[in-house]
Amino acid sequence: MGQHSFSKAERLLKSKDFIVVRKTGKRFAAKNFIIFLKENNIGMRRFALAVGARVGGAVKRNRIKRLFREFFRLNKEMFPPSSDIFISVREGFNLLKYGEVEKEMRSVIPDLKQKFEK
Repeated sequence: MGQHSFSKAERLLKSKDFIVVRKTGKRFAAKNFIIFLKENNIGMRRFALAVGARVGGAVKRNRIKRLFREFFRLNKEMFPPSSDIFISVREGFNLLKYGEVEKEMRSVIPDLKQKFEK
């Protein structure tokens, strides 16, 4: 797999994995989303999203998911290695351009890496 791919192995797919990351992972809040981070023993970063119906219609929710997946695909190395990353998008999310999502994610990631490595 290439550096900028997003394979099925890099996704959190099972609901029990979502629950474990949410309940036992470290929580990092931003204005428009919450990131849950938990160390895993797999040796790779795994990513998942939750975008509820309260955020907007299907078109808006799917756009948001595409933007976050693209950010993860292009910036995996910014996240701690061997970790599960779960992003829960908050109601009222209004960033519909990649640059806006990237800016907010980049503002949270330094804190995330620093606190996660402690």
